[in-house]
Amino acid sequence: MSEERPTGDRVLGVIAGTYLVEHGAERLECVLAGRLRQGPRDRVVAGDRVLVERLEDGSARILERLPRRSRLARHPSHGRGIQVIAANLDRVAVVFAVARPDPDTSLLDRLLVLAELSDLEALVVVNKMDLAPEAVPGDPLAPFEPARGAGYEIRPTSVRTGAGLGELAAAIAGRVTVLAGPSGTGKSSLLNVLVPEVELRVGSVSERTGRGRHTTVAARLYPAPGGSYLGDTPGLQYAGLPDVPAPALSHAFPELRPLLQECRFGDCLHRGEPGCAVRRAVARGQVADSRYRSYLTLLAELEDRAVPGGGRGR
Repeated sequence: MSEERPTGDRVLGVIAGTYLVEHGAERLECVLAGRLRQGPRDRVVAGDRVLVERLEDGSARILERLPRRSRLARHPSHGRGIQVIAANLDRVAVVFAVARPDPDTSLLDRLLVLAELSDLEALVVVNKMDLAPEAVPGDPLAPFEPARGAGYEIRPTSVRTGAGLGELAAAIAGRVTVLAGPSGTGKSSLLNVLVPEVELRVGSVSERTGRGRHTTVAARLYPAPGGSYLGDTPGLQYAGLPDVPAPALSHAFPELRPLLQECRFGDCLHRGEPGCAVRRAVARGQVADSRYRSYLTLLAELEDRAVPGGGRGR
């Protein structure tokens, strides 16, 4: 009978080259063993399971990173390859504000696709709902209806009034979840409430740009009530998709998946091909036009990146 592989200790975060590791009831500050230091900067990230060695002088080092069961990764704005943000997650809670800053639905779609390509469940948290009566005329959740129509759970919250926080806590109970989204939407404020012993610095929104200011520089996990772990991530103003074949992109849109077998051509990119079931569904209003436009934008981005020199492939 083969020996069961150890589950390892959980990395909670990385600060200036020091790795905070949950080792039983202890929190150890670790460095990487020599051979691990030769790898990429994201060789070990928050959420990774690792094997730790305690040294005689009281220090500790990470000997090995165990295989990841999942990872949240993006293509950096410059350079090639991917950047791993966090590992061994169950769920991504994509956080947007109802106002201040105004929701960028194209970025919302991009982050949801990023979660799908990472094989992670996603939900949408619409924060700062206390601003809705004054700052948002009409239905404040209207910008998020296309995501709801695609099958995503929408959770309205307000840190100021407490609305929706109990329901959000129940939705993430017993799981490893990270909060992801642009700066200024209240991710750190939500985490401060959901994990009371955490006191994160809260950012503000620039009056000039309407965008949030970064307060988190790297992903960090915090143990939460009920055996949960909740993570904060840097504000994502840009989230490049990992390198995937162009035909695979449509599978990252849940509302498109049931339609793909109905297209006339198996390699249909749903752009101008005859007999395309996706374009037909968009024309009939069965698929939100905004989500389809996001698909086309991301498809063009993947194609531009795949062709040397950035030109569009045929």
